[in-house]
Amino acid sequence: MLLNYGSVMYYVYIAALLFVCFVFYKLIKKGGKGVQKFFIFLLALVNLVQHVFKGFIYPQYQEGYDLSLSTAYNFCALLIIVAPFIILFGNQLLKNFFSYAGIVCGVLTFGFPYWFLNQSAFTWEVYRYYICHGLLFIIAILPVLTKVTKLDLKYFWAMGLLFFVGLGLVLLNDIVLIRMEIIPSKGSLLETLNALNPAWTMHPPTNFEWLVDIFKSITPSFLLGNNPWGIYIPILWYAIPLYMLTVMAVLVMFVLSQLFYVFRDYLEDSRVY
Repeated sequence: MLLNYGSVMYYVYIAALLFVCFVFYKLIKKGGKGVQKFFIFLLALVNLVQHVFKGFIYPQYQEGYDLSLSTAYNFCALLIIVAPFIILFGNQLLKNFFSYAGIVCGVLTFGFPYWFLNQSAFTWEVYRYYICHGLLFIIAILPVLTKVTKLDLKYFWAMGLLFFVGLGLVLLNDIVLIRMEIIPSKGSLLETLNALNPAWTMHPPTNFEWLVDIFKSITPSFLLGNNPWGIYIPILWYAIPLYMLTVMAVLVMFVLSQLFYVFRDYLEDSRVY
């Protein structure tokens, strides 16, 4: 059975995520904040372990494994790595950011699994994809549902900036791996980074050139290659529209979270009376 938009397995994986999330929420709903935080931390730790040790856990990597895949080689991997530490030690700003970013990453990866379109829905790489991103979504949304993390609108302006910091860390991760020769060189450092294009930080991805046409209306051409070097300026080439999208997404999620609390409280009050 192939995985495609609208196929049976496309919806099965989404339904499985929502069901597991619901079960975990009901399981810890009546626990104290300490219990809820510890449970979420354990899930984050499980996700971190499966990420770091995926070369030993998943059979598709047994014949050869790229060590860079256990690092912060993309934005979701970065979130998986930092999740346990943010849950335990993060301030409210970082916890807000993690919940917003993790929820968006979960929605995008489950909603748009374009890496696996027209491929079998039953392979270990597909399972790994849904497990790691599913856990990321769950540990991002459970703190919001249980109010372990209280979303605060005063942080909305900082979410986009923290996202760019995260992209910078992904880029730095790959630079270090290239210099250590863990990632094979494709020529110069710039040529290698352009070939990797981690998190689209270097230029628009293949088959997504239409993004440039959209960005041209709000992004200075200097950032889009009209400069003395003839290159897209890393991260900055999509910073302006991405920041705008981030602000809108944060506002929408904040409103949805408040509606959830109102609806939940209404149901609980209805049961009492």
